[in-house]
Amino acid sequence: MSNPQKAKGSAWERAVLETLRAAEIVAERIPAGATLDRGDLWLPHLPITIDAKNHRTPTLGPWVDRATEQARHAARPVGLVWHKRSGMTSPLDAFVTTSGRMMIELLAYVR
Repeated sequence: MSNPQKAKGSAWERAVLETLRAAEIVAERIPAGATLDRGDLWLPHLPITIDAKNHRTPTLGPWVDRATEQARHAARPVGLVWHKRSGMTSPLDAFVTTSGRMMIELLAYVR
């Protein structure tokens, strides 16, 4: 992969995917290049899509807006942004961000 930013992003997606699978959560990477972006990771047994981000400076508002759009494209009520935390390498130490509306959807699903 010749683009270093794309390689960094793909490595983070794989790390998040491996973390989910290690927790026995069924997850798959969504192939890039679809007409309607459905996020980076798909959880087929949960109402969630995940957009994985590995950027030095977070831009949470636009990221959550994008995750919301991706969830809609995937016909899911919840879109999450799983973003790398500066100075940390493990997805377990990262942040996961969504809107209050999507959090309510998620909580309603698990109750």
